[in-house]
Amino acid sequence: MPPPSTALGLDQHGATLPTTTSLVTAIAELRAGHSDHRHTLVLLAASVTNAAEIADVHGAQALEVVTGEVTRRAMQHDGVRVRLLRSSPLGGFLAAAVVRRETARAEVEDLFADVRGLVDLVGDQVWPVLTVGAAECDVDDRIWSVIRDVRSAVVAAGREAPGAIRWHEGVSTYNVADELTRVRDLAVALTQEPGQLQLHYQPVQNLRDGALVGAEALLRWTHPLRGPISPMLAVEAAERTGLIVPLGRLVLDRALAQTAVWLQQLHPGFRMHVNVSPIELGEPSYVDHVEAALARAGVPAANLLLEITETAMLNDEPAVHATLLGLRELGVGLGVDDFGTGYSSIAHLHRLPIDTVKVDRSLISGMGDDVGAFQRTRAVIGLVTTLGVTVVAEGIESALESAHLQAMGCSIGQGYHLGRPVPAAEFLPATHAPGRTA
Repeated sequence: MPPPSTALGLDQHGATLPTTTSLVTAIAELRAGHSDHRHTLVLLAASVTNAAEIADVHGAQALEVVTGEVTRRAMQHDGVRVRLLRSSPLGGFLAAAVVRRETARAEVEDLFADVRGLVDLVGDQVWPVLTVGAAECDVDDRIWSVIRDVRSAVVAAGREAPGAIRWHEGVSTYNVADELTRVRDLAVALTQEPGQLQLHYQPVQNLRDGALVGAEALLRWTHPLRGPISPMLAVEAAERTGLIVPLGRLVLDRALAQTAVWLQQLHPGFRMHVNVSPIELGEPSYVDHVEAALARAGVPAANLLLEITETAMLNDEPAVHATLLGLRELGVGLGVDDFGTGYSSIAHLHRLPIDTVKVDRSLISGMGDDVGAFQRTRAVIGLVTTLGVTVVAEGIESALESAHLQAMGCSIGQGYHLGRPVPAAEFLPATHAPGRTA
């Protein structure tokens, strides 16, 4: 009896079926021969989610060995009849399994419980993180739609729960299509219609006298047809696709251009806060780009504060560390954003070239009427101040929270109580009264 691959028109090396039409035909033939009132055909899309890491460490040939082994285990499983439909040496396969209707999910789980496991390489072992999408392909289903559904399921699982099995039920193919559309629209905005992308600015103030000491530049995207799009969705799409680099450059250039204008009216110590993605920090030319952007705008490096997440600060990659040191040597301020939501230790922060720590709003919220929240915030601020850095409290929403923070020794803050993000044209009239310069 020929192996499952050759029985479906694949060669012994796992080459893909020649056309999409033949793939649909093969699935239709399997379904016709095995679907009945007791059995159903399930399509399975499996992906080795850590394929890139395996290839980086052990080489592309090792990844091919790993993919071949997990595929072999699935095809030769004793309890579930699996047929290979397509295979890629780069870390994945598409297959069909015949299972009993009433126990379909349990059988698929048992199958991949046996498929998962260490794979032997020459002188080493690796654990493939196998992520699976599954979808039933019943008699009345359009086969191409089911292929789309199972691919959507494995993509969703790879993003949300690597190493899990995700059935199509509950996975919206619209969401996947919407994400693809969002990426396209963001690329259009960056390359053809930059007017869709704007910056709003939220004031950063001295809590004791209300003086304006800075502003945080915040991205706003208004699509001509869909209207305002969440900045979080925009940044997520940009980071997944590499668009974060041109997006970050656009934000930095515009923020610095606005800083140059405001420095003519404000105290020279005013600082513009700009968020930076960890992906940008990994770019070898990032320091050079920041230096060039400062020169174009005519803004001193000391008037720029780059806000970096705890996760990025904890990154031990030499390239990221070199970037942080280069930025510090340039004279740019470096701040840890959203402190208190990750796993930074005070000892680790002490070794980083930072001058500002922004305490996350989750620690500030509710502090006014919750004794426990008050004590946690006081403890965090007390520890951070031992670093000799500027402490900025985010998310201040009441006068009581502001008063508590001042009593704790935190004199700089931002939040809706102090001022909401607004376009540049509305920023100074709302936040900068005569005689209140920083």
